[in-house]
Amino acid sequence: MDLTEEQNVLSEVVVTALGITKEKKSLGYTTQSLKNKDIADTKETNFLNSLAGKLAGVRITNSQGDMGSSRIIIRGETSIAGNNQPLFVVDGVPVDNSQLNSGGATRDFKNAISDLNPQDIETLTVLKGPNAAALYGSRAAHGVVLITTKSGKSQKGLGISVSSGITISQVATLPSFQNSFGQGSNGRFSYVDGKGGGINDGVDESWGPKLDGRLIPQFYSNGQAVPFVANPDNVRDFFNTGLTFDNSISVARSDDKSDFRLGINNQKQNGTVPNSEVNKTNFTINTNYQISKSVKIGVTGNYIVTDAPALPGGPSGGRAAGVMLQFLWFGRQVDINQLRNNRDVNWNNSYYSNPYWNAYYNTTSQQRNRLIGDIHLDAKLADGLNFKFRTGVDYYNDRRKYTIKYGTNGTPFGSYAEDAYTVSESNTEGIFTYTKKLSEDFSLDALAGFNIRNHSDANNYQKAPRLAVPDLYTLNNSRDPLTSYNTLSKLRVYSAYASAQFGYKNYAFLNVTARNDWSSTLPSSNRSYFYPSINGSLVLSEALNLKSNMLDFLKLRGGWSEVGNDADPYQLSTVYNFQTAFDGNPIQTSSQKKLNENLKPETTRSTEVGLEASFWKNRLHFDAAYYNTNSFDQILEIKTTASSGYNSQLINAGKINNRGIEVQLDGTPIQTQDFKWNVGVNYSKNISKVEILDYDKQIQNYTIGTSGGVDVLASVGQAYGALYGTAYQRDASGNIVVGANGLPKADPQKKVLGHYTPDYLAGVTNTLTYKNIEFSFLVDASVGGELFSGTNRTGNYTGVLAQTLPGRDAANGGLSYYYPSNNTANPKTLVAGGTAPSGVTVYDDGMIFKGVYADGTANNQVISAQEYYKASYNISEAYIYSSTFVKLREVKLAYNLNKSFVKKLGLDAASITAVGRNLFFIYKDAPNIDPETAFNTGNAQGLESLALPTTRSYSLNVNLKF
Repeated sequence: MDLTEEQNVLSEVVVTALGITKEKKSLGYTTQSLKNKDIADTKETNFLNSLAGKLAGVRITNSQGDMGSSRIIIRGETSIAGNNQPLFVVDGVPVDNSQLNSGGATRDFKNAISDLNPQDIETLTVLKGPNAAALYGSRAAHGVVLITTKSGKSQKGLGISVSSGITISQVATLPSFQNSFGQGSNGRFSYVDGKGGGINDGVDESWGPKLDGRLIPQFYSNGQAVPFVANPDNVRDFFNTGLTFDNSISVARSDDKSDFRLGINNQKQNGTVPNSEVNKTNFTINTNYQISKSVKIGVTGNYIVTDAPALPGGPSGGRAAGVMLQFLWFGRQVDINQLRNNRDVNWNNSYYSNPYWNAYYNTTSQQRNRLIGDIHLDAKLADGLNFKFRTGVDYYNDRRKYTIKYGTNGTPFGSYAEDAYTVSESNTEGIFTYTKKLSEDFSLDALAGFNIRNHSDANNYQKAPRLAVPDLYTLNNSRDPLTSYNTLSKLRVYSAYASAQFGYKNYAFLNVTARNDWSSTLPSSNRSYFYPSINGSLVLSEALNLKSNMLDFLKLRGGWSEVGNDADPYQLSTVYNFQTAFDGNPIQTSSQKKLNENLKPETTRSTEVGLEASFWKNRLHFDAAYYNTNSFDQILEIKTTASSGYNSQLINAGKINNRGIEVQLDGTPIQTQDFKWNVGVNYSKNISKVEILDYDKQIQNYTIGTSGGVDVLASVGQAYGALYGTAYQRDASGNIVVGANGLPKADPQKKVLGHYTPDYLAGVTNTLTYKNIEFSFLVDASVGGELFSGTNRTGNYTGVLAQTLPGRDAANGGLSYYYPSNNTANPKTLVAGGTAPSGVTVYDDGMIFKGVYADGTANNQVISAQEYYKASYNISEAYIYSSTFVKLREVKLAYNLNKSFVKKLGLDAASITAVGRNLFFIYKDAPNIDPETAFNTGNAQGLESLALPTTRSYSLNVNLKF
């Protein structure tokens, strides 16, 4: 990413709130932009992933696998229980970025903004925090991402652009499995029916016999004893090489009165999980027409059709669809080819079906049709006075079907469900702008406008819990009453806003904004809420005449803002809920949640100061910012006593503080006629603290999410996202206490074990350009923070991970331990070899946990490896790891063909680009997993739960212009 060309700070114009362009030097807040090549060249199917490591203060959490969701957070979480992701605005139209999940969700559905085609994006600008985004109102407390799509404005004559690319994806981070012991328990196994008819053949763990070739009946041998040997790559061989084809074509033209661009993109992706597939087609139009000297009208449109016949199963898919769930309860002797060739057979019939049965028969499909577009008008009313009118819409329907095949283990009758979403939002706005040179020294840039927002979303879910007839997937084919529910939600917000920017001698600027919203989701007494902002900038290099051969530009900026945030619809009046009718009579029950008729909007206040400088004719550019944000009157649902008649109630409470620094550094150490080396660095540190949960200070913890017995909390006095679970019981000296059986004991009181929020983020991009060749690589780092790993927890319990080898038989476990015969005081001593788990002493036939009994004496009880690793399953602290990682995020090589050669081919331009993404970890602490993964885009992060392995990808793309 080469930012130097963009950093002409004396005249650079950037897009700000409401699509208004301003000189960057006049801004009193931080913005950062990326251009098309920074996004489109990566060939990510979810374009948010392409932003990772490229923007200061922006944290992207890539999802598991190669077809999942991505989460974006700017400057930390500011809402305890609400959505913390920024508002997305495409060509002036606010668009939805929900990850819709209801009762049928067994997949990690992509977040809605991933519908956009990266090839259509011209620029992406991040307005960081409420200071930058105050004019956008309620949804801008978490920042705004402004996306401008390509148009035909700069295309003289007819221009045709063609892009064609292919991407290969491979599983990157699989656990390290042991290959010394196979299926079974306590060293014994023999297969009869996979349901317990043999010796431990119903056990789905690998605590069985040594994989030394001994003869044992297995699932495919028809009762015959065959060699019991390891299949080291049985998990890796399940996954395919993913393949994505991405093809685009666009036509553009402009003249004195009009411009247009028409485009179509088709993306076909086959994932690394067998049978997973997503097809997406984008149709785009962007056109403007000058109907008179003072009036211009235009239309933008983006119609997206997504068809996913089968999405990969994730952790929430359970035994019927969870991919890694089965492989972490997998016999290490299982030959995956035996399962691939016959989906009706399986290595275990107590819990699971054949993994290929799950992949091909227990499927989830998705079809989404979406329209994003607007009609806009620009009119020049008088000298310096203009009027802009826009009405835009974001509408989509999302249909999902969940099938579980008749005969699936755990669901013998199968099931079928349909999940239907409809989301619609319209925004109509009118804006007057006025620019005036008040005098030789003073200038005015003002606006005033209004917005009417209407939003609705509906969900209808129906499930046939058990099928009556096999392989007929309809809701009518149910042997039980259907499970169903539906929801409908609507809201309307009226807004009025204004801003004025005063300039003095083109080096001092003061900007004030004001906005008032009236929200239908709040009571009439609190429905209207007002929020202002003020910011300013001073170009010191011009004001104090500091320019020199070294210093080009020096600017000081700062600002303060306040924004509000309304509630979800229907949170004011407690109502009765309909239940399943009994004997033809409708049943209504009281809601278990007490709503709040006096609800107030959440409020976020933020201050920011910054310094920007440029040196040596823009060879070095520096930008630093400090911010402090307080969010209070949070809307929280808290538990209450059952005697009140409710399980929970809705209140205004809570305060969370975020403060931090951001640094952007861009330099060009070497620049000659043919060669240029550019270095871009970004660094950000955010410190969050939950200061209050309720104003009576009775509540100390608020649960955000949970998995594997670990809660994610907003905990008073702690950073947001505390991981709360069972810890080892310790004595006054900090020693871990064991029971009489020699196993560690859990503390009866749960404790905070870490926080998922990182200490700081950093990214370094090096770009080397030689003539027509450009080579760049990005190193991305997240330092600090912790996570809970369900993969390590489960894999240790089942004995499939390589880290469970210590304490097993030395001759076959890959360790070298022995008993010294001359040591009568301690006849079992670790002598050499192997890597023991932290806190244990390992022997040939077991281990001693390094702890003390209740009386303080040292533990001397030898336990088996199976006992030890199973005992740690319910102690969360054993599976808390550092989230720190340093990753080679991206390597890119681009070649722009020589213009004279291209002309001979009848082309205007041609380029070839090769990109590698997520190539390898330079450093990480967490074993067996990618510490960056998560299952969804919600606030319950830091919980890795049997995640699909992340992927590395290699892409090749050709761009032609006619």
